[in-house]
Amino acid sequence: MLRIHPPLFRTTRARQQGASIIELMVGVLIGMIVVAVVYNVLVMAEGYKRSTIGVADAQITGQLTQFVLGRELANGGAAMMIGVDELSRCADWRLKALPAAITAGANANTSDSLLVFYSTSPRVVHPVRFSNYSNTTPTPFIVDSPNGFKPGDWLIATNRQANCALTRATGIVQPDDSVWPPANVEGQVKIAYAPAITAGWVLNTDWRLVNMGPQVARVRYSVDAAKAQLNSQNVNWRDPGWPLPVVPLAQNVVLMKAQYGVDFLPLPAAGGPDNVIDCWTPADNSNTCGNGVDYSGPTDVTSDTGGGVFATNANTARLRSIKAVRVAVVVRSEHQERPDPVMWASLVNQTAWLFNCAANDATCQSRIQIDNTVLNDYSRYRIYETVIPLRNALWNNN
Repeated sequence: MLRIHPPLFRTTRARQQGASIIELMVGVLIGMIVVAVVYNVLVMAEGYKRSTIGVADAQITGQLTQFVLGRELANGGAAMMIGVDELSRCADWRLKALPAAITAGANANTSDSLLVFYSTSPRVVHPVRFSNYSNTTPTPFIVDSPNGFKPGDWLIATNRQANCALTRATGIVQPDDSVWPPANVEGQVKIAYAPAITAGWVLNTDWRLVNMGPQVARVRYSVDAAKAQLNSQNVNWRDPGWPLPVVPLAQNVVLMKAQYGVDFLPLPAAGGPDNVIDCWTPADNSNTCGNGVDYSGPTDVTSDTGGGVFATNANTARLRSIKAVRVAVVVRSEHQERPDPVMWASLVNQTAWLFNCAANDATCQSRIQIDNTVLNDYSRYRIYETVIPLRNALWNNN
């Protein structure tokens, strides 16, 4: 009988296994939670990064602005404060020996402007007498000193009263020693100049010539509120192509305020100024210092008419009483923070103080309160303040 044995190996169909829809949904949920956590961490890191970069931007801008203004104000009056007695009564305020002129803004939230005036003469040249001036014919200046003048130098001619004029040396004529006696007086130099001076001066023997060197620096610093930008501009009206273009110096500068440091209290024994700041005053006629002096600045740098301390009758003592300038700048970060309604609500009455003191009250002289007119967005703000002594005014005090 034939018997059929079963196969040694029996094949069976394997059971199929996998994730169910529930397991899949749980996995997707966990993945979404992980993504959300990672995204939140990245958002927080990016926020800290933006804040750090914003603060760094504001600090760099503030320090750069302080450096530029401090350097220029420290140079103010260079090589010309030595002629303060000769230039103090100039009718044209643009030629007065004042290192810096401040023009006040319309209010606390509006920037002031600074005008710095100095000579680039490489040497100290005292004002020298000149003679043979004709108010009808532009004859050369005959100067009693053979040193310190060369073609291209800017010159201020003055009769030590209201008459002052800015011109430029075009040529120097040395004494002719080829003949005897010399054709020119020894020790004298004839200086040709242009443009011609045509004003009718009162003829006297007290004329002076002040050498301003190869370049007269009359630089105006102002803030363009619309662009939040600190600008400079050369406003020497004798330069070719004047007025020269505005040059941007720093971005994100939203406010600049400046004040004079005045020394008007005399020493008990000597009866003169002691080179110590007695009062800080804005550039206005508020009589903050109580000395009855109008410190209003020029409103138009293109005009030769000035008021206040720049008036024709401003005496030497008033010009010398200004010993320092303090400057405050408000700068902001490059990028704004994310809009936040809560933060915005807190900025409605945002205020800050400039030129504050330890007392933190009304006894802080000439302190300025700014509000959300300036601090009105989500940027990071920094305030930088500095005091710049007008060293050329101090060195030439007497």
